[in-house]
Amino acid sequence: MRRTTRAGALCGLLLTLLTLSIAPSAQAGDILTEKSAGQRYALQSKAASDKAGKPVCASVATDETGSQAAKLRARVDCSDPAALRPAETFTLHTDKYALAAALRSEANGQYVSAEFHDADSHFGMLRARQDEAFGNWEKFELVSLADGWFALRYNFTENGVSKDYYVSAEVNTTGADQGLLRARTATAPGSWEQFKLVRIPFPASDEPPAATLPAPARSLRTLTWNTCSNNGDCGMYKLSADEFTDAVTQRATTAKADVIFLQEFCEKLAKPLEHKLEARDGGADTWDVRFAPIQLKVAPDRFAQKSCAKNREAYGVAIAVPAENTWYKAVELDSPDKKERRTALCAAVRSWAVMACTAHFSTGGPNYDDPSRHTQQAQAANLAQQAARYSGYRALIGGDLNATPTVTPTESSVPVLQPLYDAYKECDQPANRPTAGSSKLDYLFAASPATWSGCTIGTDTDNPSDHRPVWGTVTLPAR
Repeated sequence: MRRTTRAGALCGLLLTLLTLSIAPSAQAGDILTEKSAGQRYALQSKAASDKAGKPVCASVATDETGSQAAKLRARVDCSDPAALRPAETFTLHTDKYALAAALRSEANGQYVSAEFHDADSHFGMLRARQDEAFGNWEKFELVSLADGWFALRYNFTENGVSKDYYVSAEVNTTGADQGLLRARTATAPGSWEQFKLVRIPFPASDEPPAATLPAPARSLRTLTWNTCSNNGDCGMYKLSADEFTDAVTQRATTAKADVIFLQEFCEKLAKPLEHKLEARDGGADTWDVRFAPIQLKVAPDRFAQKSCAKNREAYGVAIAVPAENTWYKAVELDSPDKKERRTALCAAVRSWAVMACTAHFSTGGPNYDDPSRHTQQAQAANLAQQAARYSGYRALIGGDLNATPTVTPTESSVPVLQPLYDAYKECDQPANRPTAGSSKLDYLFAASPATWSGCTIGTDTDNPSDHRPVWGTVTLPAR
């Protein structure tokens, strides 16, 4: 549902997103979050605790209908975060200016709204039922308090008058609405208005399952493409989801790709692309498309997932691998302060003994995020190390690395991408043909002593992206 009346403006918020890993959730079904490596959280109330004094977190009412549907109530024991259900877990999102943030429920994939159109006892109640891009009713400011607690502040404007409200957990309310979360308190926050975001551990181990060994030499066809799905000046941005997934699938078919790396990708396109690839192959359960978000700092040391335009959820990178994949991991890369926090995403293909990783580095050079390019060089070193750290697996890397093969940091003679060239073989070396305008920015690397053949740079003819796709066949040595 989308409202005709919109409320106020907000700013700021909290979130820490570090290195993440995830396995597919049987409970989530086709909900977007099943395919995402974004960090999940529980919302703990300071005022609420059970009779044994255990911490209590907010839960979304997924088993109720009508006026009770999707309400948030602080009344679930969360002393063991790993045991929480999707109804008690959320992801955090922000717009491109990092001036607002929203909670999205893992139970139904919908954003939490403060509903000020309801009167009396439900005025300002929080409900997870906004299924479009988040707007003003879904935006909250995080006000830092002592010892890691914070208050959620909501700004409501009515008849030209702006007023701030803090979200309360109404723990003294009895009956069905006990612990109801409502944005209704205008005074300084007390214990009812204090919360924590509790990190939810993923069910998968931080380490992948053991690779199938011994692994014979293997040839894989690999494709990387920056799809610019969040760039209003790019043709891909203008495509419908069906047209977008057609464009990716067509290039994957031309490349006969076994592994697909994608950058500037929107989360909401992951599942449709998976279905499109499987339909092309004449069956189901042949591909998995995984996603990891790029983030924006919304407060000191706090990050939230950057939102894609056109109601396509979070913005980031994606990887398509065989459906046997059950383990994938997002690795947050050190990034310039107050700029996008870039990420790499790795996925294990156990039967191939292959660890496939994709990344989109910060933009470097004068007047860009990383003027000296030293952060880019650190990102290259981190990616090179991360892809190679999994015992028994052969590393394969693809992505938009936002640097040419010869670019050097201002104060160093070492090329930005040297950490990758030191340990890996690149598909188009030494030709190094341009992939974006007149520059080579897109790469395919495989751990030495792998060899590449048939490296191809797509043409600009009928190319809806501002980057050309790159594909080739890599032969990986036996392990």
